[in-house]
Amino acid sequence: MKKEKYNYFDEFINLTDYIVKSADILKNMIDDYNLEKLDKSIEEIHKLEHASDRVVHKMREYLIKDFLPPIDREDIATIVNKLDDIEDGIDEIAINIRIFNVKKIREDSLEIVDIVVKSAKAVKGVFEVLSNLKDIETIKSKVIVVNKLEEQGDRVYEKITSNLYKEEKDPISLIKWTNLYNCFENTIDSCEQISDCIQDVIMKNS
Repeated sequence: MKKEKYNYFDEFINLTDYIVKSADILKNMIDDYNLEKLDKSIEEIHKLEHASDRVVHKMREYLIKDFLPPIDREDIATIVNKLDDIEDGIDEIAINIRIFNVKKIREDSLEIVDIVVKSAKAVKGVFEVLSNLKDIETIKSKVIVVNKLEEQGDRVYEKITSNLYKEEKDPISLIKWTNLYNCFENTIDSCEQISDCIQDVIMKNS
């Protein structure tokens, strides 16, 4: 019986599933912030991050020995790394909330976590159509959504960081939230970096 070929495109979608689930848990945790439920939510995200790591590890192992991958080997490696960065970024936000002993969520954070979720879902949307590399226009339209969300994320980040420095008088809280907002922005940027890689893939395969 012929062995079924490893499907990178399916595994990309699997990774984005973990990302979306993690982002949703993070959003729910922040929207309805409850210190008693915090550890449970963080643990759920951490488990998803570990599950994602196992998929990433398997993909990297397979890529090393794959004679003829469906797209450029370096592009696959970059995509895997960037998807891993998004999942790690969400996990880092959740962990830092606990490390920094955040007692109360700033209202501004609700706006940026919403963009994290939308960006995660937009990235998944890209990979849901990527296997049909001939349908360039559809792939491009999905990439544009990710890019627009990154631009929106930049504007929100600038606004909420500015508000933080205008409103927050406690220096410890200032340090905590500066770091947290940077984590949010870095995670959104990781989503946008994926779209840059996908555009390279499109050019090479068009």
